[in-house]
Amino acid sequence: MSGWDRQQGVADAQAARTELYDTLTQLQGRLNYAQRIDDSVANAKRRIVAEKERNPLAFVAGVAGVAVVAGLVVWGIARSVGNRLR
Repeated sequence: MSGWDRQQGVADAQAARTELYDTLTQLQGRLNYAQRIDDSVANAKRRIVAEKERNPLAFVAGVAGVAVVAGLVVWGIARSVGNRLR
């Protein structure tokens, strides 16, 4: 095996290794669901804080609306359970 062939083989192996590492990094980013969830939660927190600062009245109205909907859902479930227990 000549020196040129050996250098070409080493260069090919290095290119394949680099491509493999890039692929593994991409897969890790796509398959790491815990990190993706953490990133999504952090992003949602940032958006909520930004909206709160931009339009506080709409933010308060939104929070109140969510609270009313949650209360109605809990009330409906409790009423349904209560009716089944009678």
